[in-house]
Amino acid sequence: MNNSQKDNATRKRGLLLVFLGALIAIIASVAVVWNKPPATVDDQQGMKITATELCSAFENNEQPANTAYLNKVLTVTGKIAEVTKNQDGQTVVLLESSDPLSGVQCTMKEEGNFAVGNTATIKGFCNGYTLVVLLAGCVEVN
Repeated sequence: MNNSQKDNATRKRGLLLVFLGALIAIIASVAVVWNKPPATVDDQQGMKITATELCSAFENNEQPANTAYLNKVLTVTGKIAEVTKNQDGQTVVLLESSDPLSGVQCTMKEEGNFAVGNTATIKGFCNGYTLVVLLAGCVEVN
């Protein structure tokens, strides 16, 4: 075996080691991301806003409101208009806004002691706007 053949073999071995190292790093990264627990609002500071202000932002111009609030943790305060259960048995609290056809729909993580007419502060992830602003993974803020 001459020197050029030895150099080629060494380069091939080096490239193989680099490739294997990169492959192991990718696999490890995917495993960490895959096993990461889902985000919760419990330990996050939410952007404070009233239900009326939040609904008005989406009603007046949805695109900037999406940029400002979508997928962010919000702490919303408002008067409770309705308390129901969804198809999964979760408590859903509707905070009223100035528009009687709108509001902030909060799907709660846990049961709560909510009464229509009371004021509540609820923290959750903003999931967008239909006729109401949708908040998910919500917890009551005391």
